[in-house]
Amino acid sequence: MHQYSVVGDTSQPTTVMGAVISGFAAYVREQGSEAEDIFERSAINPDVLNEPHQPISLRAFLKAIDTAAQLTGNDNFGLWLGNQYRPEFLGLWGYVGLSSATLGEALVNMSRYFPDFQSRSMLKLSHAQGKVRLEYGLLDGSIASRRHDAELTMGNILNVMWRALGDRWSPLEVHFNHSRPDCWQDHQKAFHADIRFEQETNALIFNAADLSRAMPGADPQLLLIAKQSFSVLKLSSSVRLTVAERARSEIIDTIHTETPRIDHIADRLGLPVWTLTRQLKDEGYTFTTLFESVRRELACYYLAESRMTISRLSELLRYTEVSSFTHAFNRWFGESPRHWRERHRGAIDHGQETA
Repeated sequence: MHQYSVVGDTSQPTTVMGAVISGFAAYVREQGSEAEDIFERSAINPDVLNEPHQPISLRAFLKAIDTAAQLTGNDNFGLWLGNQYRPEFLGLWGYVGLSSATLGEALVNMSRYFPDFQSRSMLKLSHAQGKVRLEYGLLDGSIASRRHDAELTMGNILNVMWRALGDRWSPLEVHFNHSRPDCWQDHQKAFHADIRFEQETNALIFNAADLSRAMPGADPQLLLIAKQSFSVLKLSSSVRLTVAERARSEIIDTIHTETPRIDHIADRLGLPVWTLTRQLKDEGYTFTTLFESVRRELACYYLAESRMTISRLSELLRYTEVSSFTHAFNRWFGESPRHWRERHRGAIDHGQETA
């Protein structure tokens, strides 16, 4: 993996419970790679395998997934990791779902405690016209690498749902915020459902009647222990998002579907435009500088970690012309996107790329 500057980094890193590492390591070994090598490349202490409640950097974990995807040649690594992930590997968060009485209670509990399992993140349940929408969002605006994270998280949730509904059950729709990857047919196989990319949010949509199904591993005592353990750990109690971080995260989510505008971002944050403008100024930002920082970081991420063409990347970043993107990139880094990619491409063969 290659390093490039991260815009909007925070002094308090977003974390995830170390329980995720055991399932990740097992799957990496099944794919014929060495988990320890990936841990070293990603700055993850392997001792966390023995400390499942210890929080680790989410950025480091996502870097480990990106590294595993490169080493195994599996561009859908996060998708298939989530697909085979046993809920027990999720530690306390998995158990608050598995030990609940019904699927509805499980999803409510998992939504409630998700910010303690993974900070600067949210799960939200909503009901409308006999259907349920379960949305997942990463709120840390400094993390641009979101595709594997979204696919892994949605797969984790689906595995809990399959415990109640059976593995032949499928949601009505699955929405992903990111662009459609090359091997998108795998997503239909993994979720047994219609997959829609470049949506406003990551979401599972299903019938409300499914919520009443009993969880086969319901255990009131275990549920109480898991909830009490979360109360003791309080992993997210000290995490506070700045307005700039929240706005930047919304820009990252919005850019896949439309050109981010300050009025739209303000609406998503529940703020008047003038309030957002003032609070950003108080934190030393403007909306324009935030938007440009997102474009810059996403450009680096996709150039270094994907086979996306320069023309497609310029479209994704909402430039009307490839020349406009190239000009901006030269202004940021003093070289063209193609030359930058050649220096940072690593194991990915970009020689097949055409602009």
